[in-house]
Amino acid sequence: MKPDYIFIGPHKSGTTWIDNYLRHRGDVCLPEATKETFFFDKQYHKGWDWYASLYGKRTPEHKICVEVAPSLLDKPEAAQRVAEDLPNVKVIGTLRNPIDRAIAHYFHYLKGGEPDWGFRKMAENHPAMVSNGLYYKNLNMWVELLGRDQVRLLNYHDLNTSPDGYVRKICDVLDLPYMAAEDEVLYARINEDGDPRFRLLAKAARRGARSLRSQGMHWLVNAVRQPAVRKIVYGKRPDETKRERLRHEAREFYQEFFDDFSHLDADFMFDTTTWRTQ
Repeated sequence: MKPDYIFIGPHKSGTTWIDNYLRHRGDVCLPEATKETFFFDKQYHKGWDWYASLYGKRTPEHKICVEVAPSLLDKPEAAQRVAEDLPNVKVIGTLRNPIDRAIAHYFHYLKGGEPDWGFRKMAENHPAMVSNGLYYKNLNMWVELLGRDQVRLLNYHDLNTSPDGYVRKICDVLDLPYMAAEDEVLYARINEDGDPRFRLLAKAARRGARSLRSQGMHWLVNAVRQPAVRKIVYGKRPDETKRERLRHEAREFYQEFFDDFSHLDADFMFDTTTWRTQ
């Protein structure tokens, strides 16, 4: 089993919502027990038989095979593996305002049990907070390996402003006929991480999830990710005061992001207007 399309991320750009929509369609083959296989970046040593086994059987109803893998965007080694093993695959970037994305990534690390260090120190300890948002640099790596025609883009902003319009764009980039999303998908809250009540428990949960995934026990990870369990460990969404504090701290990195994404308009025909006005 080999995917025809891979959503390469970055993290915190609506890929869980996309995965949910595709699973509800019924005509897309996806990994059965998990959203992300981490095959091309972390589990490549397990080989293709292991990877193919995660998809189950492809049926005549399946028009395409897809993996949603937001950890891949800024990984050169993973990109090289994809290009060598899947030379005809089409990859899709799901781009979000880089400041907003980085703040969401900050809360992702808090959820994993990291201390509330502040934006700069968290970025020093987790460079992916910034590197994930250097879209032009990362996309060019994929273009050089696969060619421009095989790299496609979606704008996270569209998911917030017009979910049904976003569904239509998903269908377009996947060369699928339009199929409306069910209400439970269309109006689902986009996955945002909470501020954990118990940091040590959150860190243990994150490490345990990695170990279980590496052993193929995705079903158990999914079970403990149910809303009731998540609420106990991770609490409610962060308050706006904390979010605004982080936004102020993150502005220090705006010029670095701007110098990168300012090339997207011309080279990728990607509208970054809303990113320039925030």
